[in-house]
Amino acid sequence: EPEGEERLWRAALRHLRPVDAPAVLMSGQVLLFRMRDGAVAKHIGLVAETAGQASFIHAYSGHAVVESPLSAPWLRRVVARFEFP
Repeated sequence: EPEGEERLWRAALRHLRPVDAPAVLMSGQVLLFRMRDGAVAKHIGLVAETAGQASFIHAYSGHAVVESPLSAPWLRRVVARFEFP
């Protein structure tokens, strides 16, 4: 269990609907990432699609808002998925 409070996860649960993990990724879903094992989940992105390939829109320190491929390393970090009500 990660140390610290899962504030972002709790906020997502208050405002969004959880999506079952086996469900297919759909554009517009919100992904919650845990960047390191044992850390709190504090990175979030929005599923998109570029030229038929899954991608996601996100921002992180030192970078602008970017669209990145939803590659295996990113998918391994996903700990929760949500959709807008």
